[in-house]
Amino acid sequence: SRLTKIPILGVVGHVNKTDNLIVQHNPKSRIAEAFRSVRTNLQFFGSRSGNKIILITSSVGGEGKSFVTINLASVFAMQNFKVVIVGVDLRKPKLFQDFNLTNETGVSSFLIGKASIDEIIKPTGTPNMDIIASGPIPPNPSELISKPEMSLLLEELSKRYDYIIVDTPPLGIVSDAFLLM
Repeated sequence: SRLTKIPILGVVGHVNKTDNLIVQHNPKSRIAEAFRSVRTNLQFFGSRSGNKIILITSSVGGEGKSFVTINLASVFAMQNFKVVIVGVDLRKPKLFQDFNLTNETGVSSFLIGKASIDEIIKPTGTPNMDIIASGPIPPNPSELISKPEMSLLLEELSKRYDYIIVDTPPLGIVSDAFLLM
C-alpha cells in the first residue's frame, strides 16, 4: 500500500477453479470472506457519495473481471440488497453463461431500441440478484455505449436496485470502460 495512494479495499486470492459462482457454492470459504470484506469497504466508501454503481475492469483480458463481478454481486445479494449485474462487454460477452442464460437480448438490444429495460432484465436464480446480458455483438460497441440511452439505463436501474455491478472490457485494450466512467 506504500506504492500507491489508491485505497485498497481488500485482497481476493487467486482461484484455480473454473467455478465463477464460488461465493454461492462455498459461502464459508476464504474467498467468500474476502469478497465480504471488499463489500464492507465499498459500502463505507460509497456511503459518503451515495454511489450505487460499481464498475469492474482490468488492464487486459483474463484477469478475473467476470469472477469479481459475479462474486461481489453475490455477497451484496446475500446481505439482502437488490443487485443487478450489467454486462457491458459488447465485444466478448460471456457473463450470461455462468447463469445458463442466452445472449439473445441485453444491453445492445436496449441501446438500439429493440428491447425495453423490463425485457432485458433476467433473474439469475439467486435471490435479490438479476442480470442484464451484453446482448448480440454490435458492429460499433464504443458508439453504442456512448449513446444517451446508456445513461438512461443506469438511471432507471438505480431506481430499482440497491447496487449495479457493471462488467466491462479491459481498459488496456478498448476505451469502453473509460466511456462508461
